[in-house]
Amino acid sequence: MMMIRILLTLLFISSTSFAASTSSDDSETSISASEQVTKLYDKAYELVYYKKFDKSIKLLEKIAKRKDLGEKKADVYNLLGFSYRKHSEPNLDKAFEAYRIALEANPEHLGAHEYLGELYITLGNMNKANEMLLKLETIAGTNSMEYRKLKTAIDNS
Repeated sequence: MMMIRILLTLLFISSTSFAASTSSDDSETSISASEQVTKLYDKAYELVYYKKFDKSIKLLEKIAKRKDLGEKKADVYNLLGFSYRKHSEPNLDKAFEAYRIALEANPEHLGAHEYLGELYITLGNMNKANEMLLKLETIAGTNSMEYRKLKTAIDNS
């Protein structure tokens, strides 16, 4: 009788621990989606780094269609805008729209302000470029990398 109790207890413990280890909840799913978005973004960033803008645009456009971008949305659209702008055949309208979406997702996204400022320089709109510089100063100060890079670009144009 004692042996049966021990076996039943062991069986009960092993079955509950198995059930606990196989259970799944929404946080695991969202972590997986977040990790997937991050991996795709990192791949796109690598393509941009190697100036493979055709491929980065295709990948980023695909990523941008996802509904689960979360906090990465601004980063994705900022990198997409950069890719449109730096492509051998730049599409400045699409770049502008991508930066707009990035800033809508995160109004304090430093990279989007910097790159939008550079786009304004390309378009010859120095007033708007300086507006972006002032926004960067307000958000991050004059020592931020994005402020310094945009200031240099303005000074050199």
